[in-house]
Amino acid sequence: MRREPKVIIVDTRNASDYERDRIREIAEWKGSEPGQVARWLGTLAGPIDKAIRSALTEETVENALAEANRIAGKTLADRTDNAPADLKTADEAALATRKWAIGYAAAGGAGAGAAGLAGLVVDIPFTVTMALRAIRRIGADYGFRDAQESDFAMGVLAVAAANSAREKEHAIAVLENEADPLPSNVAATRGAVGKESAIFATRSIAAAVAKNLVGRKAAQAIPVVGAAIGAAASMSFLDDVCTAAQHLYQERYLRDRAILEQAIR
Repeated sequence: MRREPKVIIVDTRNASDYERDRIREIAEWKGSEPGQVARWLGTLAGPIDKAIRSALTEETVENALAEANRIAGKTLADRTDNAPADLKTADEAALATRKWAIGYAAAGGAGAGAAGLAGLVVDIPFTVTMALRAIRRIGADYGFRDAQESDFAMGVLAVAAANSAREKEHAIAVLENEADPLPSNVAATRGAVGKESAIFATRSIAAAVAKNLVGRKAAQAIPVVGAAIGAAASMSFLDDVCTAAQHLYQERYLRDRAILEQAIR
């Protein structure tokens, strides 16, 4: 049954025309269903899907998440650039990060796809690492590069990997609650990653990522077309990840500056 579009009302009186356009895009994205690419690619896999899921367990993905988040944080050590002057500048930097991440993911996915089923065991951790690196880099593009951002990044990944509208809404709600700034301190969201974000760094998020990624990547084990499918699957996942990261960090950027006084709901 098709869901009715979600109506979201937000005060944009403090926003510029450019910022209003971005706020509208964030609202539309929040109210939209998760992408259908994973389901479409998953249908191509047929009988081999079960074998892949048994090889790529939630525990495998959970371990990959922990290591990937550690690596992602370390890669920001050389970032010395100043906070972006405005939202447009930050958006331009985030677009460059998106192109970088999708390009690397496509190359990795194609190589793993050419190796067939065996390549998936290496490809899933690689894709997870790229996803978290992209999230952390996009966060840095908007001025969020503190050590505690690792928990928020895991929450962003949970949103991007949501397999249903309900999962997506719940993941967004958790991040919104944690990024709720104090009225007297517009910079409060920089430290707003507390108890509930830690929940995302558990098997529940690994389960969502595993289901989402395997659904996309199962078909890359098919002979002949595996490399093309692998590249497409990795690109689609990183595209979803970068979209989620950009919109969620855009919102935090605007809330930090009191352009948005509350989360877009």
